[in-house]
Amino acid sequence: MKMKHILWAGLLGALLSCGLASCNNDEDYYYVPYSYAIGDMVVEEGSDPYIQMDDKKTLFPSNGDRLPSYLKKNGQRVIVNFTFLDEHREGYDYYILVNDIDSVLVKNIIPITPETTDSIGNDPINVMGMWSSDKYLTLQFEMRGAGQEKHMINLVRDYSLASAPDSEGYLHLKFRHNRMNDLDVDRYLWGVASFRLDDIYAEFPDLKGLKIDVRTSHGNETYTCDFDDSSSDGNAGRSSSQTHEQNVAAMYVK
Repeated sequence: MKMKHILWAGLLGALLSCGLASCNNDEDYYYVPYSYAIGDMVVEEGSDPYIQMDDKKTLFPSNGDRLPSYLKKNGQRVIVNFTFLDEHREGYDYYILVNDIDSVLVKNIIPITPETTDSIGNDPINVMGMWSSDKYLTLQFEMRGAGQEKHMINLVRDYSLASAPDSEGYLHLKFRHNRMNDLDVDRYLWGVASFRLDDIYAEFPDLKGLKIDVRTSHGNETYTCDFDDSSSDGNAGRSSSQTHEQNVAAMYVK
């Protein structure tokens, strides 16, 4: 299954978050009461904080002075629920009112070995969306659980199998999930996480993309993320930002 960016049509699937690097024509934007985005906080001395999305477009919050202090750190990865405002702020792409905001889990890609396989886990997890930027691979996902224990997710590399890209130029990774003894009930918990790609880019500067193996609730799947594929959202390069999230806080994972 080839994936540069797959949208989840769930509880908020009717909301089209245009303006987040996913519309082909600026004149076709349809603004809705609430929209969602994932990006990085930009906090510089002498300037008001704002959010830069993965496509480099910027969101300037009208209520930036009320953002939690622990999020007002330069480079802090966040997910934000916001409303577009009619006014324009010079120097920024969008002027917004932040309704809710929280941090996004950011992790390194880690090696998997026979000794760590059990602790990393391989419980089913469904990938609802995936996109790459110049810094991260970001995944939206859902997994069964009661939410009484934080689940653990990791993006892992098996060096015995993926020491180098395959013949097509893709590096193979695995997206792993450990339920951490949370109850397996008929309820799906939503989450989002970003994984740093710096080491991958440095090691393989001409890498075509990634192939991600996942054990889903429907069986084993392999998703392909093309770094130079912009066909799904009209973007150039490695960026994509449109999201339809269920919650702002990814409280169920670590």
